[in-house]
Amino acid sequence: MERAEIIPSLLQNPLLFYSYDIQEGDTPEIVANKYYGDPYRYWMVLLCNQIIDPQWNWPLTSQQLDLYLTDKYSVAASSNNVLSYIQATIQEYRLSSTSTDSVSSITTSTTIVIDKSVYDTFRTGTSKVAFPSGATVTRVYTKEAVSIYNYEIELNEAKRNINLIDKKYAAEFEKQLVSLLGR
Repeated sequence: MERAEIIPSLLQNPLLFYSYDIQEGDTPEIVANKYYGDPYRYWMVLLCNQIIDPQWNWPLTSQQLDLYLTDKYSVAASSNNVLSYIQATIQEYRLSSTSTDSVSSITTSTTIVIDKSVYDTFRTGTSKVAFPSGATVTRVYTKEAVSIYNYEIELNEAKRNINLIDKKYAAEFEKQLVSLLGR
């Protein structure tokens, strides 16, 4: 067996890739056909995104996700309505801070996972610090309780943005891979 991978530094080069958001129902073959005009270049879609197992590393459709969650949480729910259970049960608590600098207009956001006791006692709101120069920094603090259902949706949605090797490099990329594998 042989295996090839793209040099990690090339994966970070935005000039080599086209950003694509996977649509509901897209498969690697459909994406390859849409972008390259050839469904058999599905392997380029997978290789460029370091996806070894497309069954679990590719976003599920809404229907597939619901079936997966029903199966995954059916024992924990111990009731007939798994969907109600995972929508009502909290997976994690988050604290977010957004800072805006009045001079540069740069906004910075940070989100951390906190425990329930911090969540219960933390006060949300806005604070503003003024400097002698007249510049200000405004911070907005928010907190959020994330259900299992929303957490699982976020995990699935995070898989939607992928990179496709630019069309103009696809033929050369394929040629080099064939050469490397000695075919």
